[in-house]
Order: sequence, then structure tokens, then C-alpha cells
Amino acid sequence: MTAIRSTARVEDLPIDLSLTPRERRVVARLLGWLRGEVGGDLLAVWLFGSRARGEADLTELDPDRRSDVDLMVVVDSVDTTALRWKLLPSLEAIADEEAESPVWFSVMAYDAERLRERRRIRSFFIEEVDRDKVVLLGDRLDGAEWS
Repeated sequence: MTAIRSTARVEDLPIDLSLTPRERRVVARLLGWLRGEVGGDLLAVWLFGSRARGEADLTELDPDRRSDVDLMVVVDSVDTTALRWKLLPSLEAIADEEAESPVWFSVMAYDAERLRERRRIRSFFIEEVDRDKVVLLGDRLDGAEWS
């Protein structure tokens, strides 16, 4: 299997993330992969859920209680289904190389129009993501043009 290279650095991630050192490395490398794969169409990557809220117990080892790392990728003019088909094996390879299980990473991909649509109908899920999100790359995408 080919190593997945990244231009992202762990040091560039927000300091207060609720991630273990291995998880931070996986996320940093995944951000670099996304930059290379999507380029200028990559609008944002957000951490959301219990990790973004700082509620996850990073010492938890019980697989039934451990919190996963929830990421939202927002793109412009990219087929999100095709992106996910490429992203998942890349994430597996990155996690494996960092001695972390890929099962703990949940990545969702939305295109800009779907994000706008879900906000227009006041999707509970998107409202929760917007409330809790930590921007890892890009922008919050909160302005009026995103409503």
C-alpha cells in the first residue's frame, strides 16, 4: 500500500482539540490529502460532535463508550459521492500508518448547495454541527450567503 503524503502539519491544528496525538496526526494528514484531492473546491473541514464540544474522554478504551472523531467536509462543485469513494480508503491507509483504527473516524461530505438547502429547512443535524463546529480548514461558512 502506498503511503499517503500530506502538506498539513499537526502543529497547524487548533491547540484545544479533544484529540489524542495519533488522532491529531490522522486528521492533519487527512486535511493534506483533501487539499491535494479537492484543491480550490475545498471550502471547509469542521470537527463536530462531542470532540468539538470537549466532552469526549480521551482515555476511554471501551469501544462501546469511546467517542468517534466526526468531521464534515464542505466542497464546491465536487461530486461528494465520488469524493467519499476516494476518501474512505485513503483515510484507512492514513489511520493504519498512524497505528490508529479508521473505525473511530466518521467523515461526511456536503457540497455547498446541499449545505445551503439543509440550513434553509433548518435541519436539526446541521444546526447541531453549526452550533458545535471547530474549523480545522477553511471557513465557518456562516454568512447570509450560506443560509
